[in-house]
Amino acid sequence: MFAKAKEETAKSYEAPYREGSLTDKRRSVLHEGITIKGDWSSDGIVEFGGTIVGDLTAETLVLTKDGKITGNVRAHTVMVEGQIEGTIAAVTVTIKSQARVNANIAAEVISVDAGAQMNGHLQTKAKA
Repeated sequence: MFAKAKEETAKSYEAPYREGSLTDKRRSVLHEGITIKGDWSSDGIVEFGGTIVGDLTAETLVLTKDGKITGNVRAHTVMVEGQIEGTIAAVTVTIKSQARVNANIAAEVISVDAGAQMNGHLQTKAKA
């Protein structure tokens, strides 16, 4: 009755409106050596350098070069330097040159730096 349905495609993410700058928001920093098995969510900025097998939801995600996510990512802003396998749903996605991404991405703005390893479907959507 309360089971979560599996998501087969990246769904859009709409962050709740909040006043204030990014410096006013809650910040979580998890570096290499951290392993999470299961879903995790934050209403602030997440700088992630560990490993997660599960879904990650955040206002802003910065996946550092040592970070690895196997699962679905939902965030307003995503910056990837590490490795993702799954889906990404966001407003803005930036894939840096050292990133390795095997994911379907749905966002309003997607930028991919030269040298990034990409495999998946990119879908840009107009602003709602």
